[in-house]
Amino acid sequence: MTATVAAPGLSVSPSSPTPASPRRTQQQRRDATRSALLDATVACLVERGYADLTIADVQARAGVSRGALTHYFASKAELVMAAMDQLYGQLSEHVLLRVDDLPTGPERVGPALELVWRTFDGPLFPAAMELWTAARTDPSLRAALLPHERALGRHLRQLCRRVFGPEAAAHPAADAVFDVLLTSMRGEAMTHLLNPDAPRTQRPVEQWKHIVRAVASAPASTPAQAPTDEAEQPEQAEQPEQPTESPAQKEN
Repeated sequence: MTATVAAPGLSVSPSSPTPASPRRTQQQRRDATRSALLDATVACLVERGYADLTIADVQARAGVSRGALTHYFASKAELVMAAMDQLYGQLSEHVLLRVDDLPTGPERVGPALELVWRTFDGPLFPAAMELWTAARTDPSLRAALLPHERALGRHLRQLCRRVFGPEAAAHPAADAVFDVLLTSMRGEAMTHLLNPDAPRTQRPVEQWKHIVRAVASAPASTPAQAPTDEAEQPEQAEQPEQPTESPAQKEN
């Protein structure tokens, strides 16, 4: 046997085996399988569209058995709804991690708006577009999608409140402005889907910034109150004229 010779000044210790990775729990394995299925669903949905998405495609991309897939999801509609929920959760987490880096005060509007707008660049919007289009003629998908979309709308408004900050969120018109912004962003994002090679400009972004700043700088409206100024008092109904007495009646 050949002896190991140490170089001067160095000590040699026997090599130790690489520690084995800790075994995952059954719940961790289940969570990983479910997450892989949902990620594969989003990828197939964006690439192939809802009509051509099949359970076999998702199963193959995720690398799981068909039995594993049907164990978690009973239908195609249930599968895609869960995939959209996971995707939105990931997107929200990504956005909220950057909220603390935003400036405060009026300077917050620009970067906050651009942060919200960037959410339309990922897979969430094209995947949602596929579902909206398919739901028009698919009653089962429409029934699953409508409550999901209502909940998503509420979550998006809450996300906007966090991104734009408490001062903007406290404005009486905040939710109305957020709805207008999100609707306009959907329309702009749709044109990019239809013509992805067209050059993108900052014009819509600058217009959105102008809208938010204009609303934020305007005085907040207050509930209508009863007028107190004499000039603002409502006109009294005209009273009918009383008949005048004739000279003969006065004499009597």
